[in-house]
Amino acid sequence: MSRVLINGVGGLLGARVARRLCDEDGVAVLGLSRCEPPAPVGRAEWLVARLSGLQLVELLQAEQVDTVIHLDFAGADSPGEGHEAAVQQNVLGTMELLGACAKAGVSQVVIRSHSGVYGASPLNPALIDEGRPIARRGLSGLLRDMAEVEVFVAEFAAQHPDLRIATLRMAHMVGGWSPLMEYFAQPSPRTIIGFDPSLQLLHIDDAVEAVALAALARCSGAFNLAADDAICISQAIRLSGQQPMPTFEGMIVPSATIGDRSKLRPWPLDMAFLRHGCIIDTRRARDELGWAPAHSAADMIRAAQQLDGRDGADRASSEAALRTFLSRRR
Repeated sequence: MSRVLINGVGGLLGARVARRLCDEDGVAVLGLSRCEPPAPVGRAEWLVARLSGLQLVELLQAEQVDTVIHLDFAGADSPGEGHEAAVQQNVLGTMELLGACAKAGVSQVVIRSHSGVYGASPLNPALIDEGRPIARRGLSGLLRDMAEVEVFVAEFAAQHPDLRIATLRMAHMVGGWSPLMEYFAQPSPRTIIGFDPSLQLLHIDDAVEAVALAALARCSGAFNLAADDAICISQAIRLSGQQPMPTFEGMIVPSATIGDRSKLRPWPLDMAFLRHGCIIDTRRARDELGWAPAHSAADMIRAAQQLDGRDGADRASSEAALRTFLSRRR
């Protein structure tokens, strides 16, 4: 019997991964989160708490956990709460979790990351594989935190060869809350005059399958995850039903404040990603995990646009389903 702890089951990705792993024979799932799961988690048990390092060790040992899936990153599933809180949760929290895993004798850790850690640069190759170093500068917010986490993970893995650590570098995920999709759908999203780089997306269903496969495969190292196709930013905006507004770079932020500020959705990444692409090669995930994406970028954007009008009804339906499920469990 394999025992899996999902740290971050309070996010949609974590809840979906829990439900997916519950379909596997011989796998017991325990969720840990700062809030209740937003969707059904199958037969998984879950705990809402913010545990210290010593408490994490106690939990991992008491439950005889052999695999930990770490998805708990501020700003990944919902808007962040500020720089200091994000660093505390993302960087220091990951360090503390890995230390607890080593002390408790955990054998496998799967960590969420982002393809943007490679950075946006004119020097990037046409396809970036996992051997390319991550960017050490030019990143901010969540991407900066994830890059710092990856530096620490590499050092930690070298010092603890008995602990397998797999890092999943996911393209911009579509499904649930997405600042990028909000940006595409706002009226006249600003782009930089003369630039129209490509980007990649990843459907949440494909992300769930990749996380589950990595946890079950007992693998280590980095894995790139993205849909098969890339899409230009201007094309993504048009598929969202809007028209891009090419703007001088220095005027993008000031011009975005004109008009109805309640509809403002600023570009959610570093400005360099509006100038240059960052396209990843996913062959390693295909060859070693047996993973293949089932959704294309264009189809994801079209589907997201169609669901926009049904958002409120979907949330109400999900809330009702969750309450029914929890009542039944209790």
